[in-house]
Amino acid sequence: MKKTVMSFAAALCAAAFAQLQQSNSIKTAHGRGRNADYRTAVYEALVQAASQVQGVSLQDSRDAFMDSTAQLRKTNAGESDISEIRESLKQTVSAKTSGRVLSYETTEERFDKETNLWYIELDAKIPGQYVVGPHPDNRRRLVVMPFRVLTGKVNIFGQEAVPAPSCEEFARRLNENLTQTRRFTMLDREFNSETQAELDRLNLENASAGDFGRFQQLLVTDYMVIGNVRFYDSPAAVQNPYTGTASMPDGPFLEVGYKVILVPTTQLKWAGTVVVPYSAAGGTSPDAALQGAYTAAAQEVCHEIIDNIYPPRITAKTTFELVLNQGGKNFAPGQVLDVFRRGEEILDVASGETLGAPEELIARIRITRVTPKMSYAVVAEGTPIDQIEIGSVVRRPQAVGSFGEEPGATSPVQVSPAGTVAPPWKK
Repeated sequence: MKKTVMSFAAALCAAAFAQLQQSNSIKTAHGRGRNADYRTAVYEALVQAASQVQGVSLQDSRDAFMDSTAQLRKTNAGESDISEIRESLKQTVSAKTSGRVLSYETTEERFDKETNLWYIELDAKIPGQYVVGPHPDNRRRLVVMPFRVLTGKVNIFGQEAVPAPSCEEFARRLNENLTQTRRFTMLDREFNSETQAELDRLNLENASAGDFGRFQQLLVTDYMVIGNVRFYDSPAAVQNPYTGTASMPDGPFLEVGYKVILVPTTQLKWAGTVVVPYSAAGGTSPDAALQGAYTAAAQEVCHEIIDNIYPPRITAKTTFELVLNQGGKNFAPGQVLDVFRRGEEILDVASGETLGAPEELIARIRITRVTPKMSYAVVAEGTPIDQIEIGSVVRRPQAVGSFGEEPGATSPVQVSPAGTVAPPWKK
């Protein structure tokens, strides 16, 4: 008997915990409906309530709701007793709406004899948004679209190649690099059919009713990256008249022109062109050269986009190392970067728009180790680590040795009493 009581208590606790978990994802929304038919007035109110939770417009909710909630209006169509219709609707709402509405309570209902219309107000329990991992609204959304190839055939090392079939590799690598920055919520467009096939399972008879409202919440992007890819024939070998040996001079191999568009307004947020020479592509075969060029171009485009929208920052400090808020494939041990102290925002005197904040070069750092989410670095030159502020911006050197030296140089850098680095023209 004691074991039975304990088992019943454990089951009761488990059920209560499960109910608590479920209730955390259920939202209550208020809706209003008006129609000559009682059922349709309830339907209108449910549509309005669902649209508030699902984050879509009333018309979009109406279209998505139409087929399933139409069954509500047909339930007990021959009945004339409103009380029976009312109870029937409440009992069948979850099943008939495939879980879009779990239940509802009428807060007000009245029939206007002058207009012959039912006025319904109700509180509906709607499955809330189901989120795995960080909430997608915490980051701007971005999608990389397939790039257009402007070159039909290209001569690589004396062999003819057609780059178009392999050009999708560039978009994949760019997508991968941008994902590893963890600055955006990246959306996939390559496997739309596979994703849709999984969502279609929600319409099966044995699908969980509560899953429909939680999973039918497809995201639309904020930023879209588009562009063109152009290839150039490899330069002809040049013979040295003194040694008689032939060598291939370096030259442009891959040119990527890209644009970052703010989709809601079609505003062009950033545009650029990246050129990869044959020496940077590497490889001794056409396929190896193509793959090397895609890797180099994707990394450079990613750097330019991030540097202009979400530049890396110092996010923490240990005793001897600075911690950067980016990792993955975007940094590598031994890489040299510059640190800038940000000032106050500057407004354009003509337009009143912000021009950003001025940046003061204060140090040069060297990456020591990289994790998927963060990078660690030590100060190589300039301001000591204890004087570098959290939130300082980190950028790649714009020129080789921004202090007039090679990145690996050990010559001292002049530091002012305020802890800032003296530019080369002030030395």
